[in-house]
Amino acid sequence: MALPKIDHRKLGVHDLRLCRLCNLGRCCKDGVELDLLEVARILKRGPDLPQPWFRYLSRDRSFPSGFRFTTVTRHRRCVFQNENRRCVIYDIRPRFCREFPLEGGARAPEYLYLCHRARRKRGR
Repeated sequence: MALPKIDHRKLGVHDLRLCRLCNLGRCCKDGVELDLLEVARILKRGPDLPQPWFRYLSRDRSFPSGFRFTTVTRHRRCVFQNENRRCVIYDIRPRFCREFPLEGGARAPEYLYLCHRARRKRGR
């Protein structure tokens, strides 16, 4: 299934293909929020890494299960980033990670803070 065409300029984000070239992984430095269902999926297939991987945040009706979690951070990066800042659960990563720098079809509110490409673009 082909992804829908995205007008990056209109949304105020960089071309998503540039994410593949990124070696900074700043978008993951604070961890990411995820739903309980995503936590369960990752726990089922997760990597061989020291736990804990997740921290409970709150009940939240905007999440499908009604429960909001975050990934734990270590050494100023998401627990699922390796020493090269690459995601070790890429094939089962949370929705937030799959969609970033978008969120619900619009630019993610955290985009300017988290993405070094946005910082460079903003500084021009």
